[in-house]
Amino acid sequence: MIIASAGADAAGLPNAGHHLKHYLGNTGKDLILDPDTIMNDDPGLKRHVDNIITTLVRSIAARSAITGGDRVTASFQSGWEDYTFTNRDWYLAIGSIEACACGAVTVYELKSEHTEPRITLDYQVHLYDRYNWDGKKKTEIAGAEWSDRELGALHTAGLAKEFDMYGSSTIKHYEGLFPASGSLDLPAGPGQTPPR
Repeated sequence: MIIASAGADAAGLPNAGHHLKHYLGNTGKDLILDPDTIMNDDPGLKRHVDNIITTLVRSIAARSAITGGDRVTASFQSGWEDYTFTNRDWYLAIGSIEACACGAVTVYELKSEHTEPRITLDYQVHLYDRYNWDGKKKTEIAGAEWSDRELGALHTAGLAKEFDMYGSSTIKHYEGLFPASGSLDLPAGPGQTPPR
């Protein structure tokens, strides 16, 4: 198993190697994730989060049009939504993860029915998963094939221990137009803002 961990590092899969080493460390201690880094590494996760937040903001914006007024401010909290990584390193490190978002948005009144509303948005992304080998998959690491069954058996034998992985992003800020269709393109990492 040490060979698999070293092989992951040598194959340019540092996160897969790090998570496997943590598993083989047999402590069961939680592992803290950095959602900002992960969303930068796997743009699909960022799009997934953008879609989660867009759906929530769209619902709030629709309610604000009904109630009237010059602006509406509301907080939001999404449910947990599953995402499977497309980045190979993160796929081998985690596989699939649960993501949710929370925050507050202010929707400003439309100046005319032909314009997109402006919003001010502050939000945070949260990720959670359990590191375990409980499926029927097989994974190639550095030229060798490892099955979930083989890697999971280490936990059963007391030679490795499953653990929880979780983390929260930095609090992000967005100001701009809210598109009539499609998804918001929100900041990807700390201090980054999308073009306006």
